[in-house]
Amino acid sequence: MAIGNMRLFPKLLLSCTILLLQTEIVDAFKPCQLPLVGRNHFQKATPSLYAQLETSSQSQSIQGVDLKHLKPVILCPAQFGTQSDYEDLRKTLQERGFNLYPAPLARFDWLKIVPSTLTKEFFTASLRPSKTLGFFYSALDRAFEQVDKDYGPDVEVSVLGHSIGGWVARSYIAEVLGEEKARRRVRSLVTLGTPHNPPPKDSIVSAVDQTRGLLTYINENFPNGFPLDASAVTCVAGKGTVTPKAPMDVITNFGEKLWDETQRRSKLLEEIVALASYFPLSGKAFETEGDGLIPVDIAVLAECRSVIIDNCNHAAFVPTPGKSLRLPETYEWYGTESAVDQWIQYL
Repeated sequence: MAIGNMRLFPKLLLSCTILLLQTEIVDAFKPCQLPLVGRNHFQKATPSLYAQLETSSQSQSIQGVDLKHLKPVILCPAQFGTQSDYEDLRKTLQERGFNLYPAPLARFDWLKIVPSTLTKEFFTASLRPSKTLGFFYSALDRAFEQVDKDYGPDVEVSVLGHSIGGWVARSYIAEVLGEEKARRRVRSLVTLGTPHNPPPKDSIVSAVDQTRGLLTYINENFPNGFPLDASAVTCVAGKGTVTPKAPMDVITNFGEKLWDETQRRSKLLEEIVALASYFPLSGKAFETEGDGLIPVDIAVLAECRSVIIDNCNHAAFVPTPGKSLRLPETYEWYGTESAVDQWIQYL
C-alpha cells in the first residue's frame, strides 16, 4: 500500500495503523469488542470490520477448465501483497476468460529491499530498479516460467500491475524482457492505482525524490510504458475518497463521519489516511480526488489510455506480518466486479 522506497515503510505503517485503529476506536463505542487472541490473529466479533484472508498457496491449475480458453495475465502485486490477497480477483478474471498468475512473492521478501537503504545510491536518490527490486524481478521470472509451462513459450500475456506493482512492471518489461521480447510477448499493460508520476515541480514536496531515484529512472528511460506502444498501456485510477476543502471540514459532522454502521466504515479515518497519502505524492492534501492512497493525477500517464472509476478505492486488504485483513465489501476497489468490468477490455 505504500509507495516506493523512502515512503515505502512509513506510509504503510501509517495506513495500517490508522486502519487498525479504526477497528479499535469504533469498537470502543460499541458493546462488542475485537479482542486479540494471538500474535497475528483476531477473534471474530459481530459485526466486525475485517474478515481474515486465507493464506494458503494458490495453485495455477484450474480444475475442469481448458487453459486454451483462458488468456494468461501476470500480476505484479502491491507492496507486501501475496497471491492469496488476490484470490477473489483471480476468480473474477477467470469467469471473464482470463487466467491470473500473481508473481509469487512472500510478505517478507520486501525486507530484501533494506540493504539498498544503506547505500550511497539511496542517499543520493540514484537507486536503480534492477539492483533494488531484484527479488520482485525473480518472482516475475517464475510467473513467466509458469505461463510458459502451461501455454508454451510463445504465448502473448497481459501484465497487470497493482499500486507500485505497476511501475515495477514497467521496469521489468523494459530491463528484463527487452524491446524485442516485450513487443512479442506482452499484449498489454494495465496498471491499477499506480503512482506513475512524481509531485508537480512547483509543489513544496517536489525536491524530495521519495522513491530515491527509482521512479525518476523509470520515467526517464521507459516513458509511457516503453518499449510497449503507449496504446498498449492503460492506467486505471480510482475516485473513492475526495478530501475536504479545508482543515476544519475534516471534523465537520464528526459523529456521523466517525462510524457508518450500514457501511461498516469510518469516513473520518478514511479522509485522514487520504490526506496523509495525497500530500507527499502530489503536494496537495485538500480537495483532491483519489483512491484513498493515490491521487488521480498521479496514477495516469499523459500519452496512455486512462480509465477513471468512481467509488473505487486502492485495495480490499491491509497486509500484516501474518494474514492480511480484508476491508468491508462496501469498500469497493479495482478488483470489485463492477470496477473490473470497466478495465478488463484492455487486457
